Amino acid sequence: MTTRNEHIYVEKKNEVGIITLKSGGLNILDSTMLHDLEDCLKELGKDDQIRALIITGDKNFSAGANVKEMKEFTAKEAKAFSDYGNRLFDQLENLEEPVIAAISGYAFGGGCELALACDIRIAGENAKFGQPEVNLGLIPGFGATGRLTRLVGMGKAKEMILTGKIVDAKEAEAIGLVNKVVKEGELMEKALEMADIIAHRGPVAVKLAKKLINENQMIKEMLEREAVSFSECFNTQDIREGINAFLEKRKPVFKGI
Repeated sequence: MTTRNEHIYVEKKNEVGIITLKSGGLNILDSTMLHDLEDCLKELGKDDQIRALIITGDKNFSAGANVKEMKEFTAKEAKAFSDYGNRLFDQLENLEEPVIAAISGYAFGGGCELALACDIRIAGENAKFGQPEVNLGLIPGFGATGRLTRLVGMGKAKEMILTGKIVDAKEAEAIGLVNKVVKEGELMEKALEMADIIAHRGPVAVKLAKKLINENQMIKEMLEREAVSFSECFNTQDIREGINAFLEKRKPVFKGI
Protein backbone atom coordinates (compact mmCIF):
# COMPACT_ATOMS: atom_id res chain seq x y z
CA MET A 1 0.00 0.00 0.00
CA THR A 2 1.37 3.37 -1.05
CA THR A 3 -0.70 6.53 -1.25
CA ARG A 4 0.07 10.22 -1.66
CA ASN A 5 -1.66 13.52 -1.35
CA GLU A 6 -0.29 17.03 -1.53
CA HIS A 7 0.99 17.01 2.03
CA ILE A 8 1.43 13.42 3.22
CA TYR A 9 2.98 10.20 1.88
CA VAL A 10 1.68 6.91 3.27
CA GLU A 11 3.31 3.53 2.74
CA LYS A 12 3.31 0.08 4.28
CA LYS A 13 6.32 -2.11 4.97
CA ASN A 14 5.16 -5.56 6.00
CA GLU A 15 3.09 -4.95 9.16
CA VAL A 16 4.26 -1.37 9.72
CA GLY A 17 2.44 1.69 8.36
CA ILE A 18 4.54 4.81 7.73
CA ILE A 19 3.16 8.35 7.52
CA THR A 20 5.58 10.95 6.18
CA LEU A 21 4.70 14.64 6.34
CA LYS A 22 5.90 16.26 3.12
CA SER A 23 4.81 19.87 2.88
CA GLY A 24 7.35 22.55 2.03
CA GLY A 25 10.10 21.29 4.31
CA LEU A 26 8.67 22.70 7.55
CA ASN A 27 5.52 20.56 7.49
CA ILE A 28 3.33 23.28 8.94
CA LEU A 29 0.23 21.93 10.70
CA ASP A 30 -2.42 24.13 9.16
CA SER A 31 -6.06 23.06 8.89
CA THR A 32 -5.45 21.29 5.57
CA MET A 33 -2.52 19.27 6.90
CA LEU A 34 -4.50 18.25 9.99
CA HIS A 35 -7.44 17.06 7.87
CA ASP A 36 -5.08 15.13 5.59
CA LEU A 37 -3.47 13.50 8.62
CA GLU A 38 -6.89 12.50 9.91
CA ASP A 39 -7.72 10.91 6.54
CA CYS A 40 -4.45 8.96 6.59
CA LEU A 41 -5.09 7.64 10.08
CA LYS A 42 -8.56 6.48 9.02
CA GLU A 43 -7.11 4.79 5.94
CA LEU A 44 -4.45 2.94 7.91
CA GLY A 45 -7.00 2.02 10.57
CA LYS A 46 -8.89 -0.03 7.99
CA ASP A 47 -5.87 -2.26 7.37
CA ASP A 48 -6.04 -5.20 9.77
CA GLN A 49 -2.51 -6.28 8.89
CA ILE A 50 -0.88 -3.18 10.36
CA ARG A 51 0.40 -3.69 13.90
CA ALA A 52 2.52 -0.55 14.38
CA LEU A 53 2.79 2.94 12.88
CA ILE A 54 5.62 5.38 12.32
CA ILE A 55 5.07 9.12 11.86
CA THR A 56 7.97 11.14 10.48
CA GLY A 57 8.66 14.22 8.40
CA ASP A 58 10.59 15.07 5.28
CA LYS A 59 13.56 17.29 6.36
CA ASN A 60 11.77 18.43 9.54
CA PHE A 61 9.22 16.64 11.68
CA SER A 62 6.98 19.72 11.95
CA ALA A 63 7.62 23.37 12.81
CA GLY A 64 4.09 23.72 14.21
CA ALA A 65 0.93 25.60 13.32
CA ASN A 66 0.53 28.17 10.56
CA VAL A 67 0.98 31.56 12.23
CA LYS A 68 -0.42 33.40 9.19
CA GLU A 69 -3.59 31.30 9.42
CA MET A 70 -3.92 31.93 13.16
CA LYS A 71 -3.50 35.69 12.70
CA GLU A 72 -7.06 35.90 11.38
CA PHE A 73 -8.66 33.74 14.09
CA THR A 74 -11.36 35.05 16.36
CA ALA A 75 -11.51 33.52 19.83
CA LYS A 76 -14.32 31.25 18.63
CA GLU A 77 -12.32 30.10 15.62
CA ALA A 78 -9.26 29.55 17.82
CA LYS A 79 -11.33 27.34 20.13
CA ALA A 80 -12.58 25.29 17.16
CA PHE A 81 -9.01 24.92 15.85
CA SER A 82 -7.70 23.79 19.23
CA ASP A 83 -10.64 21.41 19.72
CA TYR A 84 -10.05 19.84 16.33
CA GLY A 85 -6.32 19.39 16.89
CA ASN A 86 -6.97 17.93 20.32
CA ARG A 87 -9.53 15.46 18.97
CA LEU A 88 -7.14 14.39 16.23
CA PHE A 89 -4.16 13.97 18.55
CA ASP A 90 -6.34 12.17 21.10
CA GLN A 91 -7.42 9.82 18.31
CA LEU A 92 -3.75 9.27 17.45
CA GLU A 93 -2.79 8.64 21.06
CA ASN A 94 -5.60 6.13 21.48
CA LEU A 95 -5.14 4.13 18.29
CA GLU A 96 -5.00 0.44 19.08
CA GLU A 97 -1.66 0.17 17.31
CA PRO A 98 1.47 1.66 18.93
CA VAL A 99 2.78 4.77 17.16
CA ILE A 100 6.46 5.72 16.93
CA ALA A 101 7.51 9.29 16.11
CA ALA A 102 10.77 9.39 14.12
CA ILE A 103 11.90 12.97 14.58
CA SER A 104 14.50 14.95 12.67
CA GLY A 105 14.91 18.70 12.50
CA TYR A 106 12.25 20.89 14.09
CA ALA A 107 9.49 19.63 16.36
CA PHE A 108 8.08 22.96 17.52
CA GLY A 109 4.68 23.94 18.88
CA GLY A 110 2.03 21.71 17.33
CA GLY A 111 4.82 19.60 15.84
CA CYS A 112 6.16 18.83 19.30
CA GLU A 113 2.60 18.12 20.44
CA LEU A 114 2.20 15.68 17.54
CA ALA A 115 5.28 13.82 18.78
CA LEU A 116 3.93 13.89 22.34
CA ALA A 117 0.73 12.16 21.17
CA CYS A 118 2.77 9.23 19.86
CA ASP A 119 3.69 6.32 22.11
CA ILE A 120 7.45 6.29 21.54
CA ARG A 121 9.77 9.02 20.28
CA ILE A 122 13.07 8.39 18.51
CA ALA A 123 15.09 11.46 17.58
CA GLY A 124 17.89 12.09 15.14
CA GLU A 125 20.94 13.91 16.49
CA ASN A 126 19.90 17.22 14.89
CA ALA A 127 16.34 17.23 16.27
CA LYS A 128 15.14 20.24 18.25
CA PHE A 129 12.04 20.46 20.42
CA GLY A 130 10.08 23.34 21.84
CA GLN A 131 6.76 24.90 22.81
CA PRO A 132 7.51 28.50 21.82
CA GLU A 133 3.89 29.72 21.86
CA VAL A 134 4.54 32.29 24.62
CA ASN A 135 6.67 34.18 22.11
CA LEU A 136 3.40 34.85 20.28
CA GLY A 137 1.45 35.75 23.41
CA LEU A 138 -0.16 32.32 23.21
CA ILE A 139 -0.22 28.95 24.97
CA PRO A 140 0.04 25.43 23.52
CA GLY A 141 -3.27 24.36 21.99
CA PHE A 142 -2.85 20.69 21.14
CA GLY A 143 -2.19 19.07 24.51
CA ALA A 144 1.32 20.02 25.60
CA THR A 145 0.28 21.36 29.00
CA GLY A 146 -0.80 17.81 29.87
CA ARG A 147 1.29 15.47 27.74
CA LEU A 148 4.60 17.27 28.15
CA THR A 149 4.10 17.48 31.92
CA ARG A 150 3.26 13.79 32.00
CA LEU A 151 6.51 12.93 30.21
CA VAL A 152 9.11 15.27 31.69
CA GLY A 153 7.57 16.36 35.00
CA MET A 154 6.08 19.64 36.10
CA GLY A 155 9.33 21.54 36.55
CA LYS A 156 10.78 20.86 33.11
CA ALA A 157 7.39 21.29 31.43
CA LYS A 158 6.97 24.71 33.04
CA GLU A 159 10.50 25.67 32.02
CA MET A 160 9.86 24.79 28.38
CA ILE A 161 6.34 26.22 28.14
CA LEU A 162 6.83 29.40 30.20
CA THR A 163 10.14 30.39 28.57
CA GLY A 164 9.58 28.98 25.08
CA LYS A 165 12.95 27.24 25.47
CA ILE A 166 14.20 25.08 22.60
CA VAL A 167 15.96 21.87 23.62
CA ASP A 168 18.27 19.76 21.48
CA ALA A 169 18.04 16.00 21.07
CA LYS A 170 20.57 15.28 23.82
CA GLU A 171 18.67 17.31 26.41
CA ALA A 172 15.35 15.91 25.19
CA GLU A 173 16.63 12.41 25.90
CA ALA A 174 18.00 13.43 29.30
CA ILE A 175 14.66 14.83 30.49
CA GLY A 176 12.61 11.94 29.10
CA LEU A 177 11.02 13.77 26.20
CA VAL A 178 12.42 11.20 23.74
CA ASN A 179 13.17 7.53 24.27
CA LYS A 180 16.45 7.51 22.39
CA VAL A 181 18.69 9.56 20.12
CA VAL A 182 20.29 7.96 17.08
CA LYS A 183 22.54 9.05 14.24
CA GLU A 184 20.61 11.07 11.69
CA GLY A 185 21.22 8.61 8.86
CA GLU A 186 19.95 5.73 11.01
CA LEU A 187 16.70 7.35 12.18
CA MET A 188 14.22 5.45 10.00
CA GLU A 189 16.22 2.24 10.28
CA LYS A 190 16.00 2.36 14.08
CA ALA A 191 12.33 3.37 14.04
CA LEU A 192 11.49 0.49 11.70
CA GLU A 193 13.53 -1.87 13.85
CA MET A 194 11.50 -0.95 16.94
CA ALA A 195 8.20 -1.03 15.04
CA ASP A 196 9.06 -4.49 13.71
CA ILE A 197 9.77 -5.74 17.23
CA ILE A 198 6.37 -4.48 18.39
CA ALA A 199 4.65 -5.92 15.31
CA HIS A 200 5.95 -9.38 16.17
CA ARG A 201 4.76 -9.37 19.76
CA GLY A 202 1.33 -10.70 20.70
CA PRO A 203 -1.01 -8.19 18.96
CA VAL A 204 -3.88 -8.55 21.44
CA ALA A 205 -1.51 -8.18 24.39
CA VAL A 206 0.14 -5.11 22.85
CA LYS A 207 -3.21 -3.41 22.22
CA LEU A 208 -4.50 -4.19 25.72
CA ALA A 209 -1.28 -3.01 27.37
CA LYS A 210 -1.34 0.29 25.48
CA LYS A 211 -5.01 0.81 26.31
CA LEU A 212 -4.46 0.24 30.04
CA ILE A 213 -1.42 2.53 30.17
CA ASN A 214 -3.35 5.30 28.45
CA GLU A 215 -6.43 4.87 30.64
CA ASN A 216 -4.27 5.41 33.71
CA GLN A 217 -3.15 8.77 32.27
CA MET A 218 -6.45 10.24 31.04
CA ILE A 219 -6.18 13.94 30.21
CA LYS A 220 -9.44 14.67 28.37
CA GLU A 221 -10.65 17.28 30.87
CA MET A 222 -7.26 19.00 30.66
CA LEU A 223 -7.49 19.16 26.87
CA GLU A 224 -10.84 20.94 27.07
CA ARG A 225 -9.50 23.46 29.58
CA GLU A 226 -6.44 24.00 27.39
CA ALA A 227 -8.61 24.73 24.34
CA VAL A 228 -10.63 27.28 26.31
CA SER A 229 -7.48 29.03 27.56
CA PHE A 230 -5.94 28.90 24.07
CA SER A 231 -8.99 30.71 22.68
CA GLU A 232 -8.94 33.30 25.47
CA CYS A 233 -5.51 34.42 24.27
CA PHE A 234 -7.17 35.58 21.04
CA ASN A 235 -9.16 38.17 22.99
CA THR A 236 -5.93 39.95 23.95
CA GLN A 237 -3.87 42.60 22.21
CA ASP A 238 -0.74 40.59 23.04
CA ILE A 239 -1.61 37.82 20.57
CA ARG A 240 -1.84 40.36 17.74
CA GLU A 241 1.46 41.93 18.77
CA GLY A 242 3.13 38.52 19.08
CA ILE A 243 1.98 37.28 15.69
CA ASN A 244 2.77 40.56 13.95
CA ALA A 245 6.24 40.60 15.50
CA PHE A 246 6.83 37.01 14.37
CA LEU A 247 5.77 37.75 10.81
CA GLU A 248 7.78 41.02 10.77
CA LYS A 249 10.81 39.22 12.28
CA ARG A 250 11.17 41.54 15.26
CA LYS A 251 10.93 41.20 19.02
CA PRO A 252 7.40 41.56 20.41
CA VAL A 253 6.52 44.23 22.95
CA PHE A 254 3.88 42.68 25.19
CA LYS A 255 1.67 44.88 27.40
CA GLY A 256 -0.33 42.20 29.19
CA ILE A 257 -3.64 43.31 27.73
